[in-house]
Amino acid sequence: MPDIPADYLNAYKTAAVRYELGEHGWSYLAAIGKIESDHGRSTAPGVHAGQNAYGCCAGPMQIHNGFGSGGGTWGAYRVDGNDDGREDIYDPADAVATAARYLVASGAPNDWRRAIFAYNHADWYVDQVLQQAAVYRDSSGPSTMPVVAGEGWLVAVPGSNGERCDARIVPDVLALLSRFGLRLSACYGGAPHATDGEHPLGLATDLVPVDGDWGRTLTAARAFGWSPECAAAGCPGRGPFRVVLYNGYPGHGDPAHTSTPHLHLSWQHALAEPFTRARWVRVLIPPDSPR
Repeated sequence: MPDIPADYLNAYKTAAVRYELGEHGWSYLAAIGKIESDHGRSTAPGVHAGQNAYGCCAGPMQIHNGFGSGGGTWGAYRVDGNDDGREDIYDPADAVATAARYLVASGAPNDWRRAIFAYNHADWYVDQVLQQAAVYRDSSGPSTMPVVAGEGWLVAVPGSNGERCDARIVPDVLALLSRFGLRLSACYGGAPHATDGEHPLGLATDLVPVDGDWGRTLTAARAFGWSPECAAAGCPGRGPFRVVLYNGYPGHGDPAHTSTPHLHLSWQHALAEPFTRARWVRVLIPPDSPR
């Protein structure tokens, strides 16, 4: 969505899922972010430092912070939205998560009008947010979404000889196998996989063609962000994928490039210790029901 910077869109969608705001909850957060600071692009006082012109509020979501005292809505509802150990009203992830938490306390998602009115006591403001949210929903196409961890974690991927993945990415994995004619050769596990990667979280796949046609893996690699220019260092993935490792990256690629041929795709996720479940994961295919 060109109007919303990627880090802000991620913050809106992550917070919406974290606070169970429903399928379209992100659009209301995005509408508030647009109106309050143009998603952090505004140079008005209080957006990036200090207080706004009224002296009451600060940050990209213009959250009331007790006229700079750290109290108010910020003091009561502040959240470390990106798990970096800090709560910073000027940090988009923290500000958006705090706004989401306050909206829930004020009636969302059951009554968005009441919740938004609590955020700013003006009917014209509520109408403006609702209209902007509708614009974002209407203009959004298929997209990834963060999924908060549920009760399940590792499950066997059907037809993959017992290979297990984080349950939240299994629909994505099955879609990849079907779409590109691939077979899953590894997902969850330790050595020889790096312990600081996604395999120990069940959030990485090693993929090979079902029929020996390595053009299939090359097509999949290119579809999700691989190119020769970034290959040696690992290519940043598109959509929910964190990294794509293929020809040019040591130990990865087709048989002409490595003795251990495979394509590696891993998913974006919250920080997590090896062999534990990440708190959230971004996926290609949203779950059938909120988690």
